[in-house]
Amino acid sequence: MVKKTDMDSSLIHKVYLEVEGALSTIYKKRKRTLFFQKTMWIITGLYFVLMLLNMGVNYFPNSDHRFFIFLTQFQATPDNPYANSYPFIGLIVLLYPTTYIFAGAFQKFKLKETVTISKMVKMLFPKVEFSQGVIAPTKEIIKSKLFAWVKKDAPIYSYGQIRSSINGNTINIADIGIVEDNISNKFIGTLLRIPVLNMVVMLYEYVFKNIFSNKTSDNVYYTFRGMFCWLSFKKKLNGHTIILTNNQSSKLDRLSSFKFTNEHKIHLEDPRFTNQFLVYSTDQVEARYILSVALMERIVALKEKFNQPIMLSFHNKEMFLAIQNKNGLFSFPSGKLDTIKTIEQLANDIETALQISTELK
Repeated sequence: MVKKTDMDSSLIHKVYLEVEGALSTIYKKRKRTLFFQKTMWIITGLYFVLMLLNMGVNYFPNSDHRFFIFLTQFQATPDNPYANSYPFIGLIVLLYPTTYIFAGAFQKFKLKETVTISKMVKMLFPKVEFSQGVIAPTKEIIKSKLFAWVKKDAPIYSYGQIRSSINGNTINIADIGIVEDNISNKFIGTLLRIPVLNMVVMLYEYVFKNIFSNKTSDNVYYTFRGMFCWLSFKKKLNGHTIILTNNQSSKLDRLSSFKFTNEHKIHLEDPRFTNQFLVYSTDQVEARYILSVALMERIVALKEKFNQPIMLSFHNKEMFLAIQNKNGLFSFPSGKLDTIKTIEQLANDIETALQISTELK
């Protein structure tokens, strides 16, 4: 995620030697977990397709074909009113062992990953407070106003949190996953209300995505997965200023939300900054005060360091930062883990996040 920094290479090498065997084990466990995940959803997908064909068997022009005649035995008749329940019974019988094996494999994989990540972080950054299993920082996420679509009761998950004090500034870094309806998900929700089309959408969203994804099931449905940071500063702001990635999705999400009607889009002069970011604020003068030429340059440089979409907000006496990372900060990326780059990536992500207050001054 982050481009290489100047962290002590001898320390990274030492950590790699300590966890090399564990990384190999995690890769094998992930591969096994994904195999059972795909198998489970392939079975579900095949049954789903067969049930769709069964429902429309009488509407096909060649309904006298041997295959369609076979399907008719699963349609309810006066002599056999429960025939259409047979596919569901068969699905349960086939899915039960696969689901059971998948759940066991997934639990073992996640446990090994959690233990190894904890060991790596504590070796790389012995002075920080690192916690796993802590509740998600929902209050801070809502307060940041970065996610226009997030509600107070939105499902938000935490995969670990770091707390550190640098130069008198306390910074909190959390690896989060948010499951909530943004504008694209709401569009999908509308399609799911249209008969026949809803079945095709369900087949794609809940079956094919799991079959062809190289991500484990806990990561497939997140609207946002990545790093979320927050820290305090001395000066109190009267309003709030939001900096978002400059794309169509950000614009639509902001426009479709009725929570921030007092915001205005701020037009700035720096073309390098405005090509990459959108700015919304409740106070145009304050926004321009915050976003000095120097700070805009530092934000662009920070985005280049992370090499991922970033969002920032300034509100009251706090700054919030979100960096998208589909794998998550405290989870390993898909693919082989048998190189030192795995350690470098984690070390560089955390180190860059810890230096945000210094980077942005």
